[in-house]
Amino acid sequence: MAHILIAGLGDLGAGVARTLMADGHRVSAIRRRNEAPPGVDLYPQDLMQGALLLPPDQVDLLYIILTPDGRDEAAYQRAFLAAPARLLDALAERQPLPPVLFVSSTAVYGEAAGVVDELTPPRPARFNGRVLLAAEEELSLRTLGTSVRFSGIYGPGRLRLLRQAAAIAAGEAPPEPALTNRIHSADCIGLLHQLGWCWLANDAPPPVVIGTDSCPVANLEVLNWLGERTGRPLGLVVNEPVPGRAVRSRYLQAGEYLLQHPDYRSGYQALLDALP
Repeated sequence: MAHILIAGLGDLGAGVARTLMADGHRVSAIRRRNEAPPGVDLYPQDLMQGALLLPPDQVDLLYIILTPDGRDEAAYQRAFLAAPARLLDALAERQPLPPVLFVSSTAVYGEAAGVVDELTPPRPARFNGRVLLAAEEELSLRTLGTSVRFSGIYGPGRLRLLRQAAAIAAGEAPPEPALTNRIHSADCIGLLHQLGWCWLANDAPPPVVIGTDSCPVANLEVLNWLGERTGRPLGLVVNEPVPGRAVRSRYLQAGEYLLQHPDYRSGYQALLDALP
């Protein structure tokens, strides 16, 4: 049984906690709110405020799954640079730093076109990608670990495209056509769980892993499909070529983790089936 600390206990962090506890591991967690899945040893606190309260015994693996409290650069720097640095500083005073699994984003690739994968040099164009890349680099200098670059995450509670399809059916203008990439939140949790197992088994995964499904697709195609499935056909015209990039995961294509939802149809159908 390993002791795992999760910093950030939103839907992904809570899902990872449940899978790890089901495996028999002990899970501690840090979050601002005083809520956690049963069985988690919770240390509610703001990582940016005061002395940090940490579990008393050694941590074998650390997940950093933080969310900024705003959409500006300062909020990103607090969440992805300052908060992890304070946590690692506090942990390093007590023990050698454990491996870290850090949730990042394909935003680090900026405006790259064509096919993007783990071997593509990151060139972030906006502050969110720049801050995330800086966080990845800082963590790699301090300890072993894996940065997991997720594409657009959807799933329960993440229903933006469903709402957009409904709004277009009601008369709202559709978005500009673009190639999009996504991953279901259940697969985010599954991939993070699998990578954690690798680190605990001393079978170190790569330092960078992309998490994305195997179906880069035009946003208008997805919206058309959602409209058909919800009984409100949109009839949006998808002209080729569609601008944008196709994100691929070499790690997933090698069969290291099998996606539960390998394309948008599978994932969104599961969401639609779960709606009241």
